[in-house]
Amino acid sequence: MLGIWGGSGQPGECSRRALLQIGTLGLFGLSLPRFLSAQATAQEADAQSGGSSCERSGFGKARSVILIYLQGAPSHIDLWDPKPDAPSSIRGEFRPIATTAPGVFLGEVLPRLALQANRFALIRTLGFNPKGLANHGAAIYTLLTGHDPTNFTSTGLAVPPSRDDLPSLGSAVARYRPSEPGALSYVALCGPVKENVFIGVAQAAGSFGNAYDPYTMYDDPTSTLRDAEFSLPPDVTLGRLRARLDLRTVVQPRGGGSPHDFETHYGRAFALIESARASRAFRLHEEPAATRAAYGPTRFGQSCLLARRLIESGTRFVQVTWPARSDDEPAPGPDGSWDTHRNNFPMLREHRCPVFDQGAAALLSDLAARGLLDETLVIAIGEFGRSPRIGAPTTMNVGPGGRDHWPHCYSALVAGGGVLGGRIHGQSDRHGAFPSVDPVHPFDLIATVYHALGIDPARHFLDALNRPRRLVDHGEPIVGLFA
Repeated sequence: MLGIWGGSGQPGECSRRALLQIGTLGLFGLSLPRFLSAQATAQEADAQSGGSSCERSGFGKARSVILIYLQGAPSHIDLWDPKPDAPSSIRGEFRPIATTAPGVFLGEVLPRLALQANRFALIRTLGFNPKGLANHGAAIYTLLTGHDPTNFTSTGLAVPPSRDDLPSLGSAVARYRPSEPGALSYVALCGPVKENVFIGVAQAAGSFGNAYDPYTMYDDPTSTLRDAEFSLPPDVTLGRLRARLDLRTVVQPRGGGSPHDFETHYGRAFALIESARASRAFRLHEEPAATRAAYGPTRFGQSCLLARRLIESGTRFVQVTWPARSDDEPAPGPDGSWDTHRNNFPMLREHRCPVFDQGAAALLSDLAARGLLDETLVIAIGEFGRSPRIGAPTTMNVGPGGRDHWPHCYSALVAGGGVLGGRIHGQSDRHGAFPSVDPVHPFDLIATVYHALGIDPARHFLDALNRPRRLVDHGEPIVGLFA
């Protein structure tokens, strides 16, 4: 992945020095223009591959997407789908609370989001049977790519990311709906996707190539952020840079291509420097103190604020990933895991939910106030849900007061981008164990994201072995979510 402020040295990431050389705009190499040229070549091939039209409700309603990925998987029963009439061993310790949407109830741990319920819909019947055991890795890959993880082991554990992987959702959006010149297409915030020892699971472009990897910013935004490196060296002015650009346009580029194409790629690279939109988006210190306080003084909350700023700057797809590893032991503090195999209720009540509730509610309210929610699709979801029965192991080690992994039925919040607020899609059974009305596969949700952006989820691309693949293995957009 391509990081603005430096990599972690993990597979698939670049060091600070290796980053696209954006500060010098490739004056001593052609990193960024080649990056843009690779995108253009891929897009031309994509155009030739065609794709059926989608004229159903909601198609193309969204301009951008914010994906809030709650890695570790929160309990759907305790947050989104309370079961007050179920036995105490299932309903748990939290009572349901009313929201601004008539007939819609949330768990008591989400009071701020309850006030925003008229702005979002809930899908309460997501479910699937993962490959192998119900482990995080296979579920993450399924959710973030729209494909089954054919290379994973029978345990369902992750494998190291590679260029043979199928592309992540954000990378596909960057390829088929790139941002306008001067803006970033795909940015990853807060933390990388982490499962077991592997970093970046299902987060990069895979076989699409590194031109569609995300720009990553994993610095803690509660501290002062370093300036984005979309800037020129002290001894290079915009005029001098443009003169060099003009000189290059009369030179036939090696490897083919017309001078016009060459100029176009350098023009897009120049636009990142000249517009300064991308770098300004990361200047959180320019936000009023009251706005920053509304999101909360946490890594997650301030990352949600960064996401809003990026959307304002023209970024097409932003992924805000909860900062704890998916399979970390749940621990106190604002950045701990959602993987509550034990102590589910105190962890949610005192640590996880207050942070998530404040940041996500502020994001929805802020987008709406700025007139951005109608064109920004917002999704909050984990890779699966948690087991209905408390303290009963299904496949994993469960301690006192814990809930196990549960991919068979769980929930997602969906807002903006033409989605009708105050709605419930689907109904789970009386214990929240299985869908009973309108089941939804994660692939249907991924197809819905593409659909909202005006991308046909049935279009094909070639994988690393030159085999035609659909953008989503199977499934259809949930058109009932839209106006």
